[in-house]
Amino acid sequence: MRSLFASGFAVVIGVLPALAADDDKWSTVKGKVVFDNSKHKIPTREFPPAAKGKDLPKCAASDKEFLTEDWVVNPKTKAVRDVFVWLAPEPTANEWQQLKGRKLKKFPSFKEEQLHPDLKAVAPNTVEMDQPCCRFIPHALGVRVGQTVVVKNSASIAHNAHWFSQNNGESNPLLGEGKQAQFPVKEWERAEVKVLCDIHPWMSATIRVFDHPYYAVTNADGEYEIKKAPVGKFRIFIWHREGAYSGKDEGRHGFELTITPKVTEVKEYSVTLDEKPK
Repeated sequence: MRSLFASGFAVVIGVLPALAADDDKWSTVKGKVVFDNSKHKIPTREFPPAAKGKDLPKCAASDKEFLTEDWVVNPKTKAVRDVFVWLAPEPTANEWQQLKGRKLKKFPSFKEEQLHPDLKAVAPNTVEMDQPCCRFIPHALGVRVGQTVVVKNSASIAHNAHWFSQNNGESNPLLGEGKQAQFPVKEWERAEVKVLCDIHPWMSATIRVFDHPYYAVTNADGEYEIKKAPVGKFRIFIWHREGAYSGKDEGRHGFELTITPKVTEVKEYSVTLDEKPK
């Protein structure tokens, strides 16, 4: 009995260092995005101008958050909601040359061995967006190739979901109360995917499509978290629909980021009003 116990104990002890070493290969990347008000005032939210009038649905009139969502900024902390943050491998010297010469249209993506085992399979299969009160919730959504975007209508009035994309088609289904539409995402998108409701022209949402799992969207506190990212030298991108890239032209190719084991605290980045065409 003693020998069996001793043998089993030795096996457990032998496994623990291997598990710990494997943990050192991955990290949770955390950070915050704020509004740079050095040249521009912090944008304020207002009642959507296009929504004024007698035809405004009751569900919108009673919605406390029924305000413009182009910019959602906390005036006290300058935290920005709905900023897309994603990672990419550091390009090789040849890839950098092609990127800067615009011969390489797509920034290099992650190789199979750089994906955490838990993230290699695309999951969940669907991601949802709802229209409960004359606005899309969420307003900004990150999606991975292989997923399906399900746009619901839980309101008591009709909506539509006008889907615009370069590589994943265009569709404009009418959605009555309780109905939904599905949009399979089969290809990576360089630009944003826009979703509109033509019945209610103030309604819009932004989707970005990635071919890897290392992306996030900032919350109301401007914070984001990307889990199980590989350790090493990478790039980090920060993009807002109305503010474009953090750092403008410099930020189009991302910023250097060294990802360290377990947790990586990223320096604070900022976005501001875009003064150039996106």
